[in-house]
Amino acid sequence: DARKHGAALLAVRTKATIKQSVDGADGEALVASTPNRKYMWEAHTPQVIRTDLLREGFDLAVAKGLEVTDDVSLVDHLGKPVKLTEGEYTNIKLTTPEDIAVAESILRSRG
Repeated sequence: DARKHGAALLAVRTKATIKQSVDGADGEALVASTPNRKYMWEAHTPQVIRTDLLREGFDLAVAKGLEVTDDVSLVDHLGKPVKLTEGEYTNIKLTTPEDIAVAESILRSRG
């Protein structure tokens, strides 16, 4: 997929309802909108990007002081396409201790 499009990442369609927030007058989070779940994907790894696009993306991020959360966001900021390649829900991100417990459970279920 990355060969054809220049950039691709594994992702799964979100199951959760996503809420976008704004800060209320007292600083508490309030619901601003609810995006259509049909168009929401949860990004996974790996992310594959042509080297020239990645370099161009980093150059843009430095020049404009952009904050990005993943590498394909750099390509997105360039206005270039990023192919969503459907992955598996069991390809979880290991960030918190709870994630480790979930991963161990997945591994046990696979024998």
